[in-house]
Amino acid sequence: MRTSNCLRSGLFLAGLLLILFSLLPALYAAEQKSFRQEEWEKTVSAAKKEGRVGVFLYQRDNIEAAVKAFEKRYPEIQVDTVATSAADTGPRLMAERRADKYLWDICICGPTTPFSVLYPAKALDPIKPALMLPEVVDESKWWGGEHHYMDPEGKQIFVFIGTVEMMNVYYNTKLVRADELKSFQDLFHPKWKGKIVAMDPRQPGRQRVSARVLYHIPELGADFLRRLFTEMDVTLSREDRQALDWLAVGKFALCVFCGRVSYAKAQGLPVDEFKTSTWVKTPAIYSGSNGTLALLNRAPHPNAAKLFINWLLSREGQTAFQKTMNSPDITMESMRIDISKDPVPSEDRRVEGVNYIIMDTSERSDQAPVSKLLKEIIQK
Repeated sequence: MRTSNCLRSGLFLAGLLLILFSLLPALYAAEQKSFRQEEWEKTVSAAKKEGRVGVFLYQRDNIEAAVKAFEKRYPEIQVDTVATSAADTGPRLMAERRADKYLWDICICGPTTPFSVLYPAKALDPIKPALMLPEVVDESKWWGGEHHYMDPEGKQIFVFIGTVEMMNVYYNTKLVRADELKSFQDLFHPKWKGKIVAMDPRQPGRQRVSARVLYHIPELGADFLRRLFTEMDVTLSREDRQALDWLAVGKFALCVFCGRVSYAKAQGLPVDEFKTSTWVKTPAIYSGSNGTLALLNRAPHPNAAKLFINWLLSREGQTAFQKTMNSPDITMESMRIDISKDPVPSEDRRVEGVNYIIMDTSERSDQAPVSKLLKEIIQK
């Protein structure tokens, strides 16, 4: 009798312990959720007390409007911005910091300045600890099921834009047929020798990044760049407007590394663009001019900076940014996969299953080998 009672008590206790252990994960998750929510509310409150956040931008159409959308969500916090050219971004930020002027919290830039200037100078704080919202932390919401970073540590330079992109090739519609070029190798036809103008790829900006993309495309690489600049008698320009003017008046038939063709077309000029992303088997995706996010250390508004980072990377922030930044002249696709891609032209969107080359990695972001090659092959 006594043994039977002990057995029943033991079974009851075991069952009770089993129930308690099964509830522990849920209890722990609830506790963690409560803690995160409390921490988030404290951050929001502190950010509103700071009242402003400083965002350094690479100069580009619509970028200021894209980040100012944050003020609509948090009207208590003013977004202070400055936009510079690619060549001026790094020097200005570092000059200010050398003078002990820590004016900016966030840098939304292209890939070069954060990777080549800010990261080596140890001017950045890790972004990972600043990610707080569950929908931002959840890596399944991002392309490839992961957050993408371009720094070697994988925690300081967040890549939030991944656009299918290749070197631009524009043409004069009076001199070149729309079906006349179907591959990058077609640029080497003898008829185009002396008829190509290019933005100087040694200069900071889109043209330098495009050269780096070509360098890493398996079927192109260094050999393509070498042939282009040693065999085709290419004329270099450092001004987009000048290069497009030369193209429009027929001084040149083709323009590579150029930009702003939509503005020229809108004015009725005889220029158009080849769809070069279809010219390779392994197209590249990269962040473009404003697709990386970096948190500057010694930030003057640390809580507002955290709030801005989480808003920008949220569904709301990425939807607003992608919608504002897309225009006839520029395409930007968010790395988030749970937002509408309607602002991105259907022919320019990433396609599941395609073997893209991700340009914004620590290995492919090193500009040094490309710059060395360009210095060798481009004569003064």
